Amino acid sequence: MRWRPKLGFNNKGMLFFALFYSVIGIVNFIIVGIYGLGLFHVGLVAVLSLFTAFGLYRLQKWSLWLVVGLFFIGTTYGAFMLNALLSSSMANTNLGQLLAVVAWLIYILLTWIATMYVVARRANLE
Repeated sequence: MRWRPKLGFNNKGMLFFALFYSVIGIVNFIIVGIYGLGLFHVGLVAVLSLFTAFGLYRLQKWSLWLVVGLFFIGTTYGAFMLNALLSSSMANTNLGQLLAVVAWLIYILLTWIATMYVVARRANLE
């Protein structure tokens, strides 16, 4: 099995989304490190995101299933976080809370775009 990446100039989108899932995995591990192991579900999202990033980087066909799975997990996770942020004292909104809402909206949007892109380009996966 070769360990060099199979990415070429035609697959910059896959590289972008591999980096996206890598960053999401690392950030979720940081969240688990800060808030403790009681957030087991966040650690699970982190592990799945890192496996997905590796699969997309190597253009593996099984990564398509992880992307689709993370679509549902990420949408639900982001929606619950947005609900928690928006329902907690919106009268006293500060800049940090506004930035958190924007970050979760970007996360959900990029999760949807990544899923559509990978499903549309699934023929590139081996």
